[in-house]
Amino acid sequence: MLKPETQINLNIFKMNNADLGINPQNNYQNEQNIDYLHNIAFQLEKLVLETSNKSNINNIISRIKDIVINIYKTINENNRNSKRTKNNHKKSFSLNISKEEATSINYSNISNSSNEYIYKTEKYKNGSEYKGEFRKGLREGKGIMYYKNGYIYEGEWKNGKRDGIGKYYYKKSHESKEDRYEGEFKNGIAEGKGISYYSNGDRYEGEYKTWNREGKGKYYYNNGDIYEGEFLRENPEGKGKYIYKNGNIYEGEFKNAKAEGKGILYYNFGKHKGDKYIGDFAGFLREGKGIYYYKNGDRYEGDWKNDKKEGQGIFYYQNGDRIMGNYSENKPIGKHVILHSNEKISEKVFKY
Repeated sequence: MLKPETQINLNIFKMNNADLGINPQNNYQNEQNIDYLHNIAFQLEKLVLETSNKSNINNIISRIKDIVINIYKTINENNRNSKRTKNNHKKSFSLNISKEEATSINYSNISNSSNEYIYKTEKYKNGSEYKGEFRKGLREGKGIMYYKNGYIYEGEWKNGKRDGIGKYYYKKSHESKEDRYEGEFKNGIAEGKGISYYSNGDRYEGEYKTWNREGKGKYYYNNGDIYEGEFLRENPEGKGKYIYKNGNIYEGEFKNAKAEGKGILYYNFGKHKGDKYIGDFAGFLREGKGIYYYKNGDRYEGDWKNDKKEGQGIFYYQNGDRIMGNYSENKPIGKHVILHSNEKISEKVFKY
């Protein structure tokens, strides 16, 4: 994006109809001429930006204004006389500047060659409209595409396709808080590293493949939770870390956007702060085989179901005693064998 102080366009020139000899009744002619002038202004922008001696820029701009006005008037004269076609609207010119100024400019940027970049607006039969750079007849460089469905792409193009760094808006306004993607594009699709902003307040930062969140990334949920890890087909899948708003942290395997498989749950909030569970998970719930470590030194090893102790288990007390038996809904049930630290053995019956 060119800085305001170095942009050379019709707005900075502040040229009016009288300056340019515009005929308000001939809209078709004016549109073609204005497109051509925009192209000239675009070429001159590149010229001035490559000027090393910035102290002379105001003087150069003033002289360029005179050049553009003369070009425009020449075009209008050619139109009236019908002696030249649209494609022949060319005029040679030179800048009346000092030798010092001249040596600081790369004049090779001013060219009508098909290999050079030109700026123009192009409307398509499907209702879309593109404003930006072209090269060899294809969209290439920087430009904005307004799609018929209201979506907008603003960024880099290559060989007629979105390619490079760009922004893709899913609403008509650039200032919209609705969904949008900002990042890398390849061969027309979002691919590489990028950021997606969602209308519900969620945000994703990470890798993309064929428009999908895929690879490594970080997802910020609007409720304050954060997931960081691997993604597959838009969802958390593989190894990852889920940080809850309350401070609890799960690290382990994910499948279909849920904690599934082997993992560790660290408790950093409330009465369980300092506790830890290592084992099997199913849908963010402790399920299967696992070990629960209490902050006081006790631990439980055994079966889990629906986030609770359920089935066979052994409870180890920090004093060395062990109790073995069945559990249901987190509570011991039936006859349990107690192995004391002094090697004595006893039994105890628990009623549910």
